[in-house]
Amino acid sequence: ALKALALKNAAPPSQLGGDAKAASGSSRGATLFIDCDDTLYRNDWKVAEMITKNIDDYFTTKLKMPEGKAYELYKKHGTALRGLQQEKVDFDLDDFLDTVHDLPEAKSFIKEDPALKAMIDTIKVDKWVFTASVSEHATRCMKLLGVEGSFAHPIIDVRATKFFTKHHKESYDLAMEIAGQIDAKLCYIVDDSWSNIKAAKECGWNTALVGLKSRDGKDATEWPYADHVIADLKDLPKVWPHLFTSGSAPANGAAPVEAANGAAPVEGGVRKRKSSRGKRRKAE
Repeated sequence: ALKALALKNAAPPSQLGGDAKAASGSSRGATLFIDCDDTLYRNDWKVAEMITKNIDDYFTTKLKMPEGKAYELYKKHGTALRGLQQEKVDFDLDDFLDTVHDLPEAKSFIKEDPALKAMIDTIKVDKWVFTASVSEHATRCMKLLGVEGSFAHPIIDVRATKFFTKHHKESYDLAMEIAGQIDAKLCYIVDDSWSNIKAAKECGWNTALVGLKSRDGKDATEWPYADHVIADLKDLPKVWPHLFTSGSAPANGAAPVEAANGAAPVEGGVRKRKSSRGKRRKAE
């Protein structure tokens, strides 16, 4: 069973503006990294699908590439953007990032969530939004949710991680450097991507996977790299209660639970991860 860590208060919030930069000093307590899309909010990947469509359109209209090329590069390099860079395609980086994240319709799918804000405000350790997107997009999402003011630090985005994707170890090393954290065992990440959870676990991080099913319907509890599987970010206090202020309760009032290999699913939006023995499913 997980034992509660003796956590100390995080270092003073960074006063740096703009892109995320390394925090001064080193962290002696835990650091929580929270993904943005389909983690801070859940809407069955509707916003992600809009971004994917924008990327496909950009490839076929502005880059004059055949249909399916963006997906091909995504599968090979982790993101379509990384693929363009690795394969030395001549393109306007800023125009690409601005265009594919131009989502005026996102406000129809992301709504203010007071319960989410209340939960985030009880996190007692250093917390960062860590996204494979750009900070402008993450900021818009956070404003729609009403949680922008709950994070003191700049967003760690794809620019801050030098365009390494969250499939790559370098991305996690840079996130730790930015956050001033020197101990991977004190890094906690919550993310909806199976591949990102795998990469983080291989870096020695503690992992919580958001979403009880993958996009193609696979049972998330079968993913051996996830220490915990939760249905919604608001369930996080149930699995990592030691990261929250004393007395703070999960959104639905359920008691905290811990992951245990081979255990059956439990109520309250949290499933205990099954045994990691046996065949490992392919990441999304």
